This record gives sequence, C-alpha cells and structure tokens, in this order.
Amino acid sequence: MKNKIIKLTLLVTMATTLYAGGGGDILRASFTADNFEYQTNSEKTLYWDTYGYVGYDLNKIYLYSEGEKPDGADASSENQLLFSRAVAPFWDVQAGVDYDVAGSAHQTWGVLALSGLAPYFFETRAALLFSDDGGMGLRIDMEYEALLTQKLILTPRFTLDAYSKDRPEMALGSGVSNITLGARLRYEIKREFAPYMGVEWAKNFGKTDDYTPLNDTYATFGLRFWF
Repeated sequence: MKNKIIKLTLLVTMATTLYAGGGGDILRASFTADNFEYQTNSEKTLYWDTYGYVGYDLNKIYLYSEGEKPDGADASSENQLLFSRAVAPFWDVQAGVDYDVAGSAHQTWGVLALSGLAPYFFETRAALLFSDDGGMGLRIDMEYEALLTQKLILTPRFTLDAYSKDRPEMALGSGVSNITLGARLRYEIKREFAPYMGVEWAKNFGKTDDYTPLNDTYATFGLRFWF
C-alpha cells in the first residue's frame, strides 16, 4: 500500500506541474476540518471529516480523511489520495486511491469521483470505488449552507454508502450500507474558526446492520476550522 501511495504521489505531482500553466497561476495549499466533533450516541464517538489540498487552479492533489473513534473501541477511517482536475465551473473530476481501516482490517480501493456545486448550491461529492476482486462501492455526500446571519450558519447534510459485495471483515454488507442525515449550526467567531452544535440520525441497512446494528439519533458538538 505504501508503494502505491508513493507512486501515486509522484504521478500527481508531475501531472500538476505539467498542467500548472502560467500567468499568475500560483501554487496554493489549504487544510479544512469540516467536522471535528464529539457525538453523544450510544458509543460516545469522536468523529472527524477533513481534507487538504495542494496545487493550482486547474490541478490539485487532495487528501481526504473521514473516521470515528468510539469510546473504548478501535478507530475506523476512510482515507483518499486523489488527483483533481477542474473540468467545468465549480466541478472537479478526481481519481486516485482509497485506503479504509476498520480496527485491524483494511481495504484498498481505486477511486473515481465528481466534486462540485450542484443546482441550488448543494455541495456534492460522489465517489465510485473499485476493488481488485471486482467489487464496487458508492459514497455520496451532500450539504447545503444556509446563512441565517453573517456569522450564524446552518448546514444540513446527507450521506449514503453502498457496496456491491459483502465484506464481513470490514463489517460492510452489499446494497445500501448506511444513510446519515443531520444538521449543524455553527457560529463563525472568525471565518477560519467556528464552534458548532447539531443533531444527526444514522442508520445501517441489510447485512451491514447485521454486522453492526445502528439506528440512532444524537447530538453533536464540535469545531470547524481551516487554514
């Protein structure tokens, strides 16, 4: 896995340099923690959803990490290293590798994703996953930012995961695996730093629910920050 990441990093770095272009197209880098929070569910979970990038206007390298650490249990996470290319105003196509961890188990996927701003200003990201045994996965993430005031922002969010094959070692079943629906209300002390609170409902389906039963509604308390 380490060799794959090294090779992919070299490839996307060369591609980014090749397509950078001139005329003021400078190298930029950023890190954002969309969610870093404590969830008051039955497992008392610490949850994070972060991403960072380095690159130019058209071409960037992205690193995504989303995961959770229940109290007294092992962490699980989804981690992606992707080359991202702008193909239309507000839309990027992304390709790369995904490395998922669930306790001592792990799974590597190839990734093809579309990320951007859908009609009515819904921030949308849809990722297709491909495994070496012919399995596939789908992850969809949509959210909307409603400005109640200049500093108070409500963010409803919807996520869906689905897979073509059972993966008991990862506690994932075929079909729709999980749906999560929630909303968070944040107060931007500065644009780069905003505490928030929210409520969320999460449910597993099918074999995934057999492996890890989940149908829970809970409060969340956290921080959003970027630099």
